[in-house]
Amino acid sequence: MYLDFFSMKKAIAFDLGNVVFGFDYKVALEKIKDKIKVSCEKIIEDLFLNDFATDFEKGLISVYDFYLKFKNTYSASLTYEEFKDTWSKIFFPRQEIVSLIEKLRIVYSVYLISNINELHFQYLYHTYPYIFSLFDNLILSFKLKAVKPEKKIYEELKKISCQEYKDIIYIDDRQDLIREAQKLNLNCIKFTDYKQFIKDLTSLSITFPDEEEKNILLFLKEKISFYKNPLLLG
Repeated sequence: MYLDFFSMKKAIAFDLGNVVFGFDYKVALEKIKDKIKVSCEKIIEDLFLNDFATDFEKGLISVYDFYLKFKNTYSASLTYEEFKDTWSKIFFPRQEIVSLIEKLRIVYSVYLISNINELHFQYLYHTYPYIFSLFDNLILSFKLKAVKPEKKIYEELKKISCQEYKDIIYIDDRQDLIREAQKLNLNCIKFTDYKQFIKDLTSLSITFPDEEEKNILLFLKEKISFYKNPLLLG
């Protein structure tokens, strides 16, 4: 019965921003509003509508170069260290999703696929190492030099997961990215809230082990791993 869990082939790929972590640029901009010459609304508009940070998310410019771009564009009187500290501290983990991933990873392969720059990733990775340890692998735009919805980043997910697109469930909060991923035949879920998310996963036949099943499956998983990689005793 329990071994049937391990025969499930589907992989589940989570977006980072507004799925695993919430974030708000206004938190950073509020701290530095007296040190910039334009409105916070203008910067938010540039970030989300005018691709101001796309080259940074693609890893095409360094953290320092992005700082200079920000400083020069918005006449910001910020030191490099001030900028890094302020610009990084805009995230908060969504604990319900983290707890769900803890269960899902016992049964399925789970991946993180994110448009993210090096500064934000390094901050999150060192601040929340446990959350990142839950994933089988990370597909990060700044490392791959490609951002969603470019086909290259989804191809990397397919390659790393060793799954066909039809066997991958992809979760994102952005409809434009969902739309492009659907063209590749991924099973897509637009994340809006936790309750609806559970319904959407259930509709795709995703199984959620309860606490007792979770403990038994963890035990079996360790045993299977041991027999696949036995200790060499001299």
